[in-house]
Amino acid sequence: MYGDHHVLNALAVIAICHLENLDIDNIKEALLTFGGVKRRFSESFYDNQILIDDYAHHPREINATIESARKKYPENEVVAVFQPHTFSRTETFLNEFADSLNLADKVYLCDIFGSIREQQGELTIQDLKALSPNSDLISEDTVSQLQKHTNGVILFMGAGDIQKIQKAYVSTLSV
Repeated sequence: MYGDHHVLNALAVIAICHLENLDIDNIKEALLTFGGVKRRFSESFYDNQILIDDYAHHPREINATIESARKKYPENEVVAVFQPHTFSRTETFLNEFADSLNLADKVYLCDIFGSIREQQGELTIQDLKALSPNSDLISEDTVSQLQKHTNGVILFMGAGDIQKIQKAYVSTLSV
């Protein structure tokens, strides 16, 4: 696993296991065989592109995902495809989202995914787009634009239904 957050998590696990007097060989084996968790930097490969599904829906998580992609694939273009989750969170962290996403080489933004408690808001995806100069909008109907990133690490990030965008894109690749 790549990224400072993974190192810190592993160190925390080691410290707790040490405090609990667990066998060091068991700790080492667990760390060596840990395969990660669902929707955290889940990778798939298509030609020269790497597609990554990640639950990142907070600016710090976006930072960590982009950092991990840059460390693991330093020669590749990093492309962020982001779907904000909830209008209130997007409004609260609007500038931080823009700062985080601007760490990517290219950004594609999906419409804000609401929640049961808030289906709409005054804020729109255009507000985030205005703060991210290297961004374009994307939807299931326009995913083919991702094909131009031939050597890209494409990060599909969000807590809503961002996976439908990834699925739509993959279906264009198999045609």
